Amino acid sequence: MADRQNDTPQRRFTDEREGFASSIGRDVTVEGRISGTTDLEIWGNLEGEVEVEGLVWLRPGSRFAGGLSVTDLVVEGELRGTVRATRKVDMRATCHVIADVTASKVAAAEGSYIEGRITVAKQASEVIGYAERRGK
Repeated sequence: MADRQNDTPQRRFTDEREGFASSIGRDVTVEGRISGTTDLEIWGNLEGEVEVEGLVWLRPGSRFAGGLSVTDLVVEGELRGTVRATRKVDMRATCHVIADVTASKVAAAEGSYIEGRITVAKQASEVIGYAERRGK
Protein backbone atom coordinates (compact mmCIF):
# COMPACT_ATOMS: atom_id res chain seq x y z
CA MET A 1 0.00 0.00 0.00
CA ALA A 2 1.32 3.44 -0.94
CA ASP A 3 2.11 5.99 1.72
CA ARG A 4 -0.97 8.17 1.60
CA GLN A 5 0.82 11.18 3.04
CA ASN A 6 3.28 11.27 0.13
CA ASP A 7 0.62 10.65 -2.54
CA THR A 8 -1.66 13.48 -1.41
CA PRO A 9 -0.76 17.01 -2.51
CA GLN A 10 -0.68 19.67 0.20
CA ARG A 11 -3.92 21.64 0.33
CA ARG A 12 -2.25 24.92 1.20
CA PHE A 13 0.79 26.47 -0.39
CA THR A 14 1.96 27.31 3.15
CA ASP A 15 2.14 23.66 4.27
CA GLU A 16 5.79 23.32 3.26
CA ARG A 17 6.89 26.40 5.27
CA GLU A 18 9.04 25.51 8.25
CA GLY A 19 10.02 28.93 9.50
CA PHE A 20 10.59 32.56 8.62
CA ALA A 21 13.86 34.34 7.95
CA SER A 22 12.38 37.65 9.18
CA SER A 23 9.74 38.38 11.79
CA ILE A 24 8.15 41.46 13.39
CA GLY A 25 7.08 40.67 16.96
CA ARG A 26 3.77 41.37 18.70
CA ASP A 27 5.02 44.37 20.66
CA VAL A 28 6.82 45.96 17.71
CA THR A 29 5.60 48.90 15.60
CA VAL A 30 7.41 49.68 12.35
CA GLU A 31 6.89 52.71 10.10
CA GLY A 32 8.66 52.95 6.76
CA ARG A 33 9.75 50.80 3.85
CA ILE A 34 10.79 47.13 3.87
CA SER A 35 12.17 45.31 0.84
CA GLY A 36 13.99 42.07 0.24
CA THR A 37 13.97 38.51 -1.04
CA THR A 38 12.81 36.64 2.04
CA ASP A 39 9.72 35.36 3.81
CA LEU A 40 8.36 37.82 6.38
CA GLU A 41 6.09 37.06 9.33
CA ILE A 42 4.27 39.99 10.98
CA TRP A 43 2.76 39.73 14.47
CA GLY A 44 2.91 43.45 15.33
CA ASN A 45 2.04 46.72 13.59
CA LEU A 46 3.49 47.90 10.31
CA GLU A 47 2.71 51.07 8.39
CA GLY A 48 4.38 51.84 5.08
CA GLU A 49 5.48 50.04 1.94
CA VAL A 50 6.60 46.41 1.71
CA GLU A 51 8.20 44.88 -1.40
CA VAL A 52 9.15 41.26 -0.76
CA GLU A 53 9.96 38.46 -3.17
CA GLY A 54 8.57 35.76 -0.91
CA LEU A 55 5.70 35.03 1.46
CA VAL A 56 4.36 37.70 3.80
CA TRP A 57 2.17 36.34 6.60
CA LEU A 58 0.06 38.78 8.64
CA ARG A 59 -0.64 36.80 11.82
CA PRO A 60 -3.76 37.14 14.04
CA GLY A 61 -3.70 40.47 15.88
CA SER A 62 -1.30 42.07 13.40
CA ARG A 63 -2.08 45.37 11.70
CA PHE A 64 -0.75 46.55 8.36
CA ALA A 65 -1.52 49.84 6.61
CA GLY A 66 0.05 50.75 3.29
CA GLY A 67 1.14 49.01 0.12
CA LEU A 68 2.22 45.38 -0.20
CA SER A 69 4.01 43.99 -3.24
CA VAL A 70 4.76 40.30 -2.61
CA THR A 71 4.94 36.86 -4.15
CA ASP A 72 2.40 35.27 -1.76
CA LEU A 73 0.33 36.69 1.10
CA VAL A 74 -1.58 35.13 3.99
CA VAL A 75 -3.81 37.48 5.98
CA GLU A 76 -5.06 36.54 9.44
CA GLY A 77 -4.89 40.04 10.91
CA GLU A 78 -5.95 43.52 9.79
CA LEU A 79 -4.91 44.90 6.40
CA ARG A 80 -5.66 48.35 4.97
CA GLY A 81 -4.24 49.58 1.69
CA THR A 82 -3.23 47.92 -1.57
CA VAL A 83 -1.91 44.45 -2.35
CA ARG A 84 -0.17 43.17 -5.46
CA ALA A 85 0.80 39.49 -5.30
CA THR A 86 2.47 37.75 -8.22
CA ARG A 87 1.01 34.39 -7.12
CA LYS A 88 -1.52 33.91 -4.31
CA VAL A 89 -3.41 35.76 -1.58
CA ASP A 90 -5.07 33.68 1.15
CA MET A 91 -7.50 35.56 3.41
CA ARG A 92 -8.20 33.45 6.49
CA ALA A 93 -11.33 33.52 8.67
CA THR A 94 -9.80 35.94 11.22
CA CYS A 95 -8.81 38.58 8.66
CA HIS A 96 -10.19 42.10 8.34
CA VAL A 97 -9.22 43.42 4.92
CA ILE A 98 -10.02 46.88 3.58
CA ALA A 99 -7.89 46.92 0.46
CA ASP A 100 -7.65 46.61 -3.29
CA VAL A 101 -6.11 43.20 -4.00
CA THR A 102 -4.50 42.04 -7.26
CA ALA A 103 -3.19 38.46 -7.55
CA SER A 104 -3.08 35.38 -9.78
CA LYS A 105 -5.08 33.37 -7.22
CA VAL A 106 -7.23 34.54 -4.33
CA ALA A 107 -8.71 32.39 -1.56
CA ALA A 108 -11.12 33.70 1.07
CA ALA A 109 -12.29 31.69 4.07
CA GLU A 110 -15.83 31.78 5.41
CA GLY A 111 -15.99 34.47 8.07
CA SER A 112 -13.29 36.67 6.56
CA TYR A 113 -14.14 40.37 6.28
CA ILE A 114 -13.20 41.85 2.92
CA GLU A 115 -14.00 45.32 1.64
CA GLY A 116 -12.47 46.61 -1.57
CA ARG A 117 -11.71 45.45 -5.08
CA ILE A 118 -10.26 42.04 -5.94
CA THR A 119 -8.61 41.68 -9.34
CA VAL A 120 -7.50 38.25 -10.51
CA ALA A 121 -4.87 38.04 -13.28
CA LYS A 122 -6.27 36.63 -16.53
CA GLN A 123 -3.62 33.96 -17.03
CA ALA A 124 -4.51 32.14 -13.79
CA SER A 125 -8.02 33.40 -13.03
CA GLU A 126 -9.07 31.67 -9.87
CA VAL A 127 -11.04 32.84 -6.84
CA ILE A 128 -11.53 30.17 -4.19
CA GLY A 129 -13.88 30.24 -1.21
CA TYR A 130 -13.34 27.77 1.62
CA ALA A 131 -14.28 26.90 5.18
CA GLU A 132 -11.47 26.78 7.76
CA ARG A 133 -11.16 23.20 8.97
CA ARG A 134 -7.64 23.20 10.38
CA GLY A 135 -6.62 24.36 13.81
CA LYS A 136 -4.40 27.39 14.14
